[in-house]
Amino acid sequence: MGRRMLFGHLLDPNVVTEEMDPRSIEGGLLEPEEQAVAGAVAGRIDQFTAGRVCARRALARLGVDAQTPILQGEDRVPIWPEGFIGSITHTDAWCAAAVARASEVRAVGIDLEPATPLKESVVTRICTPAERQWLSEASEPGLLAKVIFSAKEAVYKCQYSLTREFLGFHALALHLGDGLFDAVFQQDVADFRQGDGISGRYIIENGVVATACALDLG
Repeated sequence: MGRRMLFGHLLDPNVVTEEMDPRSIEGGLLEPEEQAVAGAVAGRIDQFTAGRVCARRALARLGVDAQTPILQGEDRVPIWPEGFIGSITHTDAWCAAAVARASEVRAVGIDLEPATPLKESVVTRICTPAERQWLSEASEPGLLAKVIFSAKEAVYKCQYSLTREFLGFHALALHLGDGLFDAVFQQDVADFRQGDGISGRYIIENGVVATACALDLG
């Protein structure tokens, strides 16, 4: 995959993004970060390393010391430096991080998935009846189901950073447009109410589906 950045096209300029191929990592883990993947298989270590390298590079562009480790909590969610928020995602082929100042952006969520059809066996678990009906009339239902899955993952990350609540896939109803999506909450979750929405963007390129969303402070 080339060096063209995907998430820079999906997020506003106040969110800083960095991306790389985890198979050609330019940099390594800091010692405190190494403990998080001690004993993991090589592929997992490569993806984790690329994600952390991307995150630290993005934060450095916002003035954070490049040697600041990005640790993780018991829920495996990244712990960001005070005053910053962010999201990390990775596949075997591509990794990315998106960060912003908490004084400018409330929350962000990004996700990457291989651009392959979502397995029919999991579509029911991921997609609501209305989404499945829409997919049944689409020209590429399997691939669009993967976009729905990825968008729900991005929205989940975005809301989780605020609510610390786990959501099932049917807790969100997705509406896909041309490169855009709207996710509508189907239940109350902390400060989100049923009917509230989070909007984002997606792109299918270079063998991956990339989705992203962010909440401003308004």
